[in-house]
Amino acid sequence: MLKSYKHYQDMLGILLEGCQIIGFDWRYLYLNDVAVRHSRKTKKELLGRTMMEMYPGIEDTEMFAKLRDCVEKRTPHRIENEFTFPDGSKGWFDLIMEPVPEGVLILSWDITEHKQIERLFLEIINSSPVGIYIIQDRGFRLVNTAFQKSVGYTESELLDIDPFDIVHPEDREMVREDAVKMLKGERVSPYQYRYLCKSGESRWVAEQLTSIQFQGKRATLGNFMDVTEHKLAEEKLGQSYERLQKAMDGTIQAMASIVEIRDPYTSGHQQRVARLASAIAEEMGLPKEQIEIIRISGILHDIGKIYIPAEIMSKPGKLSDSEMNMIKAHPQVGRDILKTLELPWLICPMVLQHHERMDGSGYPKGLSGESITLEARILAVADVVEAMASHRPYRPALGIEKALEEISQKRGLLYDSRVVDACIKLFSEKKFDL
Repeated sequence: MLKSYKHYQDMLGILLEGCQIIGFDWRYLYLNDVAVRHSRKTKKELLGRTMMEMYPGIEDTEMFAKLRDCVEKRTPHRIENEFTFPDGSKGWFDLIMEPVPEGVLILSWDITEHKQIERLFLEIINSSPVGIYIIQDRGFRLVNTAFQKSVGYTESELLDIDPFDIVHPEDREMVREDAVKMLKGERVSPYQYRYLCKSGESRWVAEQLTSIQFQGKRATLGNFMDVTEHKLAEEKLGQSYERLQKAMDGTIQAMASIVEIRDPYTSGHQQRVARLASAIAEEMGLPKEQIEIIRISGILHDIGKIYIPAEIMSKPGKLSDSEMNMIKAHPQVGRDILKTLELPWLICPMVLQHHERMDGSGYPKGLSGESITLEARILAVADVVEAMASHRPYRPALGIEKALEEISQKRGLLYDSRVVDACIKLFSEKKFDL
């Protein structure tokens, strides 16, 4: 045993990694038991023999080139090497080569199983239809086939660019913020943004990120799914909905106009009621969808007056009992007309109940309190305020002050207290104008 390592022989023998010393003439001088297992030979076969004798053709490998550099130039190296044995089998080894007085010391770790798992991992990733990438130290470290196909760049091109180069310039700040939130656990659902293909085309992606450890360092795993077609379909659906909404609004306005044509004295009443009712609902903090239903109901609330003769609608004097009963039937008639249309379900109850009162003294059903929908209670206050403030065939306009005095005095009795408070606040503090 050579004197330079004789003293350390026992310690080298118990190392968990393979340890061998190769002389300047490429002969095996020392191997511990792990290195012998790695060699797939016996110690007796190896000691005193050259590497070229034991592994013909080894001198032509990249591993031997590094070994030669270490022997001749005394340069240390570390490489991962796939070694082909004489019987054709292969193994992966992590090798450290260090120059020593007798030649070169080689430490080896068998990483074959690790490489097999890594290869399986890459096969699974590359077979995924979803784009997958790993970012580390502000650069791509792994990109799967689907991701490359989506962005139009090759793997080598992607490994050489800043990940933010493929994010649309107008979306970069948003992406930074959403990415940070997701990595901190403050956001769970994927975020969407526009990305730029190599061709310059702008497309939409839904992305989800996870913080991981990759090769011993913190990294970010990204799932990248192109949603451009879905986005375009969504936009077309939105445009179709807008057209449908405009068509429905046109129909609603046309129906409301029929009433106003037959009753010129109340022209604009339904529009003003709709506007005031919407403002009250907004002041009460109701959702936008609910406010829109209230607006539509305001426009249509007197549609039942279609069936009332025009001479009764414009009669300046007192109405007879039979005429009054005909007037009181208009909420029911309006509801019967509207129920045949595909409108939000709340509109029909609102039209039916807009003359009901909190104490049960209203019509047509004599409902009271919470039996009346909140939306109908809002419509009732808006209807009364607009009617009192405007001119009627049987009386001049009473003015907004009288109207607000009326609902204030009957607050909690005829009219919902919260609705009254919101209405008064609109006029007194927010200077609402009919």
